Amino acid sequence: MDIPLLTSNDIILLLTSAMSIMIVTFILFMAYRLLSSNRKQAYRTLLISLSFILIQQFLHLSMTLGLTPRNDYLLYTEKLLQVLAFIVINFAIFELYYRIRPRTRLWFIVLLGSEFIACILDIVNRTMESISIEVLTVITEFRAPIQDGLLLLLGPLFMLMFAPHIGQPRKYMISLVIVSLAQLLSIFQTYWFENVRWLTNFSEILPVIYYGLLFMLVFERVVELLQAVYRSSITDGLTNLFNRRYFMSRLEKAVLSKRPLGTIFCDIDNFKRLNDTHGHAKADTVLKQVANIMSEETEGMGLAGRYGGEELVAFVFGPNTAIEHAAEAIRRRTEKETIVTISVGICQASPGIAPEQLMSNADQAMYSSKANGKNRVTTFTI
Repeated sequence: MDIPLLTSNDIILLLTSAMSIMIVTFILFMAYRLLSSNRKQAYRTLLISLSFILIQQFLHLSMTLGLTPRNDYLLYTEKLLQVLAFIVINFAIFELYYRIRPRTRLWFIVLLGSEFIACILDIVNRTMESISIEVLTVITEFRAPIQDGLLLLLGPLFMLMFAPHIGQPRKYMISLVIVSLAQLLSIFQTYWFENVRWLTNFSEILPVIYYGLLFMLVFERVVELLQAVYRSSITDGLTNLFNRRYFMSRLEKAVLSKRPLGTIFCDIDNFKRLNDTHGHAKADTVLKQVANIMSEETEGMGLAGRYGGEELVAFVFGPNTAIEHAAEAIRRRTEKETIVTISVGICQASPGIAPEQLMSNADQAMYSSKANGKNRVTTFTI
C-alpha cells in the first residue's frame, strides 16, 4: 500500500506522536521493573494506564501516516482509550502516594462508567445525525461532543480531588492545566475553527509537554519511595537513629579513615523499672527523647545509632576532650530534659583498633558508670 505524501501538519503530528510514544515507553518500562520487584497495586494501575496511552498513540500515529484508514470505529476507539487512560493515570499517580480507599475507588468506577456511557451516547448521537441527514449518508467529520466535554471537565475535577494530596502539587496542577488547554484547543478546532494550522500544531505539541511532566512526576516519586525504603533499612523504626548494622559499617569506615575519633555508649538507667511502672508507651517516649538529644549533640561531628534495647551509641570525630564534652552534654541534657538519667562510657580510638573492640571498650566503661552510682560519664582505661 502506498503511503500518501505527508504535509507539514502531518510531519508535526508524526514527530509529536513519536516523542509521546518514546516518553511513555520510558515510563512504562520503569513501571514494569518496579512491578516485577514490588507487587504494589499503584505500579499495576500505572502499567495499565500507560498501556492504554501507548495503544492510543500508536493508533493516532498509524492514522496520521495513512497506514490505517480513518473510520468511525477506530476514531471512537482512540477517543475511548484517550479518556480512559487519562482517568486511570491520575488515579495511578494518587495511588503512588496513598492507598486507594473505598470512597476513592467508587469515584474511579463512576468516572470509568461515565466514559463508557459518554462513548455510547456519542455513537448513538452520530448514528441519529446520519439518519436525519440522509439514510446511507456518511458524515466525514468525526465528532464526539459528550466525550470531549467529559475530558474537559476531568482536569479541574482531578485538581480538586488529588492536587492537595500529591507530593508535587505544582507540577501535577501544571500537567492538568496543559491537558485541559490541549482539550480546549481540540474542541475549538473541531467545532468552530476547522483547518487552522497553528491550532492543530499547538494542540499536538501540548501532549508531549504533558507526558514529559508525567515522566518527571513518576520518576521523582519513585526516587522518593526508593529513598524511603533504603532509609527504613538502615534506621531504627522507633528512634529514627541508625540501626546497629549500619552504625557499625559507618564506624568501620571512620576507623579506616585514621581520623581521631571516639565512641560513646549510653544506657538508660532503671529503664526496666520505667517500663514496669509507667508502661511501654511512656518508656518509648523517653527513649525517643534521649535519641533526639544524642542525634542533636553529635550532628556535624559524628553519628548516632541504636545498639539494642535502651542502649544508644555514637561515634564522634576529634580528640578525647571533644568526645568527653559531647558525652557530658548528652548526659546533662538527658538529666535536665527527661525523667531519666543515663550511664555513659567513652573510648578513644587507638591506632589499629577494631570497631568491635572500640565498642566493647566503651561498653565496659559504661558498666563502670553503672557500678559507680549511674548518671555519670566514664572514660575507658586499660
